[in-house]
Amino acid sequence: MGDQGMAIDIAAQAVTAAVPLVLAGCGELVAERSGTLNIGIEGLMLAGCCAGFAAVACGAPAWLGLAAAVAAGMTLAGMFALATVWGRADHIVAGMAINLVAAGGTGAAYQLLQNHQRDQLAPGQGFARSGLPGIGHALDGVPVLGPVLGDQYLLAYVAMALVGALAWALRSTRAGLIVRALGDAPDACAAAGVRVGAWRVGCLLFAGACAGAAGAYLSIMRTHSFVPLMTGGQGFVVLALVIFGRWRLVGLVVGCVAFGALDSLQQHLQGQGLNAVVPYQFFKALPFVVALAALAAMARGAAGPRELGRSWPR
Repeated sequence: MGDQGMAIDIAAQAVTAAVPLVLAGCGELVAERSGTLNIGIEGLMLAGCCAGFAAVACGAPAWLGLAAAVAAGMTLAGMFALATVWGRADHIVAGMAINLVAAGGTGAAYQLLQNHQRDQLAPGQGFARSGLPGIGHALDGVPVLGPVLGDQYLLAYVAMALVGALAWALRSTRAGLIVRALGDAPDACAAAGVRVGAWRVGCLLFAGACAGAAGAYLSIMRTHSFVPLMTGGQGFVVLALVIFGRWRLVGLVVGCVAFGALDSLQQHLQGQGLNAVVPYQFFKALPFVVALAALAAMARGAAGPRELGRSWPR
């Protein structure tokens, strides 16, 4: 493989790795713009991984597994909303509780799946690449973009469409204006007749659906398997990338793709045999170290929503 072919392969893998971050990040950005700090996103993704895999492993079609993952993410997001929006609990404490519930619940589910010899999907189960009919062939003749984007999973194209739709909605619709205002001036929203609590719950449910879909991507698309804690901290990376992007979709997507490129690069470096010289843990940690360094550099002076993490009414 030449240098150009290797670069295209790394770029294609970067897109594959960035998709769950973009999906979960879109939901988290909406939740934070509405004033809710949802650090339980790691647990929401993990619940989506487990629910989607369990449904497909037990014989359900792949689309039903995706629906189960979305439902699992929305269920935990609803619990978080009940605690923070209606119960006015501390957002960080409630988010960590969601992460612990998801870790314990999915660990128990994994043991049940293993007892029934269902820890891997059978051939034909789950989603295959180029899940959107016509996309792969339509891009065959396009240089660079064809090899990079033409052989992706269904949710890769959904994520691209979601970014475009969300960018338009936040900028050009009344609902987008309300979401942006909720994080900065909930009192003014209430004075204008907006039901602040209901809107924040809706934003959290949207975030739960996105995180659940991201989890399904990991288990029934990219790996066709499930193991405990398989998200590997990606939910926390999403939180960092939202701040890195300064609560803007463009910055978020750039950060997600950059993280995906680093993840793809570390896999490539391991494949070149460098892990015989340098411990493989160094390569696994490389994307996270760079993400933290970038966050430390970019977060200085970043102005997020003024009411982020604060319950309303005070």
